[in-house]
Amino acid sequence: MLNLIKKWFTPLKHQNDENCSNVLSVIWIHGANQSGLSFQYLRSLTRFKNELVVEYDTSHKFKDNLEMLSNEIIQEKGPYFIIGHSLGGLYALHLTKHVDVAGAVSISTPFAGSWTADWARFFVPKYQLFRDVGRRSIPIKESQDIKLKVDWTQIVSTKGNVPYHGGQNDGVCTIKSMKSRKDMELIEVPHTHFEVMCSDLVAEIILDRYKKVVNGT
Repeated sequence: MLNLIKKWFTPLKHQNDENCSNVLSVIWIHGANQSGLSFQYLRSLTRFKNELVVEYDTSHKFKDNLEMLSNEIIQEKGPYFIIGHSLGGLYALHLTKHVDVAGAVSISTPFAGSWTADWARFFVPKYQLFRDVGRRSIPIKESQDIKLKVDWTQIVSTKGNVPYHGGQNDGVCTIKSMKSRKDMELIEVPHTHFEVMCSDLVAEIILDRYKKVVNGT
């Protein structure tokens, strides 16, 4: 416990200062119905010098949020390394069409959409999130036409299975949906959908993939 307290309160040298930290701006994009605070632990471990935590409102349409995020991100010098959790990873994928993305790590992102959202729409038809992440939604269908040309790692969370998500899942997203893309590196971690946000292992993966992209820039 004492070591954990020291980790939070001891000023740390940026881990990436010696590795061309000015080359890439790191963009953090949170998941649905969350905020940038959800990245607080991961950011305390990664300590990127040039980073931007963007915010969006899940109640707004996907395309409107995407435009807003694009406009905010381009205020920072690119190219960009994006870290997106859950729905944030889907935004990150779409952003490759709008900003200069050099690499990314998505965390627990359902790239093939959500079976749960499909049936939940019948009960809450006006809920925007269900409209945006259903398996036949416009954001999901359009994302499947995006061809990646950058290094991308998808962290797949494998614990937390609940019986109403249409297959093995992490408590929120199905494993099948998280592993649906064949143009990404897939790394499974034994965490639930939200445990990934307080995982030292996830932080290590992010740092390693960031350095890989920087060295290849």
